Amino acid sequence: MGKVEDVNDSADSNKGGVADPQRVLLLQGTQLVTVDVGSDEGAESWTIHKRLLAHHSPFFAAAFNGNFAESATNTVSLIEDDPDAFKLFVQWLYSGELALGELASDSKSLPRVACLAWALGDKLQCPVFQDRAMLQLLAYHKYEWLLEDTMRLIYNVSPSGSKLRSFAVDTICYDRLVKQNPGIATDGIVAVVDFNRDLLERIVTFDSTESGEDPCDEGSPYLKVLDFEKNKVERDI
Repeated sequence: MGKVEDVNDSADSNKGGVADPQRVLLLQGTQLVTVDVGSDEGAESWTIHKRLLAHHSPFFAAAFNGNFAESATNTVSLIEDDPDAFKLFVQWLYSGELALGELASDSKSLPRVACLAWALGDKLQCPVFQDRAMLQLLAYHKYEWLLEDTMRLIYNVSPSGSKLRSFAVDTICYDRLVKQNPGIATDGIVAVVDFNRDLLERIVTFDSTESGEDPCDEGSPYLKVLDFEKNKVERDI
């Protein structure tokens, strides 16, 4: 299992393990809050330190400290979000690490969990967590094709112009125009208008002679705040 390295980048206040002095300070106090995630039998309920949660997520800071019902009940419901993705978020909150291999049942399920974690980070306004998920995607797709199911998921959970979509489209262009390999069949997602538009626009601007570098090796364009070279990881599974 790959382990995320500690970082020295000033943009990342989430480095190290629980022994990190800043994280220890955020664990002080007794005020806990509840986050209910998912629906039906797959739903999960988490009890989390309020200061830690609010510090790392402006979404939760507003919910628990603003003039909302959640601030009175100390409970937030995320019924539309994925329990596995939130489990990764809690893991990262308390340890500063992200180990997708512990949640993915097999190698093919890792991209799904990583994409959902990235989308959750977008909702919670937590760019460092998003970058951690992206680093896992970069490590995984260094050796595996970007499959059609993953492409569909990416376009379902991410907004237009996002770094997640850019990574997906750049990877397809690299596979087809540099490696001269179709990589994945995109016939099944041509009906996704945004994907068609993004792919055509990128093909027009893509210069295969410029560097020919694999997007998974380049990394930096797909991260929001972390330094790629300091934080890149090995494939989890």
